[in-house]
Amino acid sequence: MASPFTINCCKSFGCQNLGLASSADYSWPEYRLGYAALHCRACGSYPPLFNEEQFRLWLSAYLADSAANSGHFCPSCYQRDPIRYGRNPQGSQRVQCRACKKVWTPKRQPLTLFEPPEQIATVPLIVPFQGASADQKLYVLLSFDAIRGNILHISSNFTPHPAGASLRYRWRGNTEPVVSHDDIVERVSQRETQFLRRSQFDEIQYGSAMLKRNASGAILRPVITAHGHFRVLSHLWPAVKTHIIAHECFLRGAVITAWAEQFREHHASLWFVDEEISDDQHTRPWQLLGKSYQGWWQNQWQIWQQGDTRKMVCLLTEGQVEKGASITLAASHHFLAWLQQQTEFRNSARYSAHSVLQTIRTLAEKYNILDLPGGAAAYRAYGSPDKRKRHPATQTTAAAPDD
Repeated sequence: MASPFTINCCKSFGCQNLGLASSADYSWPEYRLGYAALHCRACGSYPPLFNEEQFRLWLSAYLADSAANSGHFCPSCYQRDPIRYGRNPQGSQRVQCRACKKVWTPKRQPLTLFEPPEQIATVPLIVPFQGASADQKLYVLLSFDAIRGNILHISSNFTPHPAGASLRYRWRGNTEPVVSHDDIVERVSQRETQFLRRSQFDEIQYGSAMLKRNASGAILRPVITAHGHFRVLSHLWPAVKTHIIAHECFLRGAVITAWAEQFREHHASLWFVDEEISDDQHTRPWQLLGKSYQGWWQNQWQIWQQGDTRKMVCLLTEGQVEKGASITLAASHHFLAWLQQQTEFRNSARYSAHSVLQTIRTLAEKYNILDLPGGAAAYRAYGSPDKRKRHPATQTTAAAPDD
């Protein structure tokens, strides 16, 4: 199994060096594109370089914290599937690592176990928080079992762990505009143009995110958050074969690195999706209207229609293109519509960055309860993906609180 700490590597699907930490084909640093990059001579790519030591230190703390909270893997050696090991004096379940024999009490009780997902769908969410001044925002990532609808993992770019300067987010005063064109093809085109205008593809400027003075913790670059987020998921479920992401280029790099072995062996597929709003429950099949080639790499996007609803999907790797009809971020739409109705979430601008993340996680646990009206069970009961509501999912911004 590849090291979870590899980040400076080739991220090009189809390249023999995909996900490899070292190769005779590598040279670095290269500045051909105006920033420090690793050059892979095998495929000609120039992925941006990261400070490996700072990333390793932060990720080790992030993984240990995730393991200590969930009990899904060992916080010391990262071995999966610990065994139950009695209860502590307060009655909470303890677990023991099968490999290193470490015993600990997971913070989240009772222990939550998920069925291995066949498909993972991931979207970003911009959420207000109370920081150094008004209009401070967190970048949150939410991943779902795309078929069952439950939330698998939530991260934000706030971290309580030490983070080196190269990992920290710096807002330069120019927020990328939210793309909301009525024509779905034009919307995808505008997003691709937006990526090209960045100083580098993974350097998103989503808004100001300053913590209160003397507050502990740090705000990470969203790309760092994405790499940590998907490392947890890939460690838990290394064999997932279908990955569906909102249209954001650095999510692609983080997913393909986290599951590099699967992609290198052509055992997994990765899709971009942009979907439109529709309140109608159509029973008719999706129809393929045509194709469009977009972006720096001229990726092929399929345009699908079902009644008055349209979506565009882009297969970024090898796979069965005919599956485009069933590829959707519907699980995320269902949860986000429910989340916007929750008072605790709507008041996020009154909470600290740490509290905002904890609030969303608490609400997600509530949503995942099987008998909750409107929750994940309701999503499953709603019907097949072809019957679910859809709306644009390239980037979602939480509503400001009603004061």
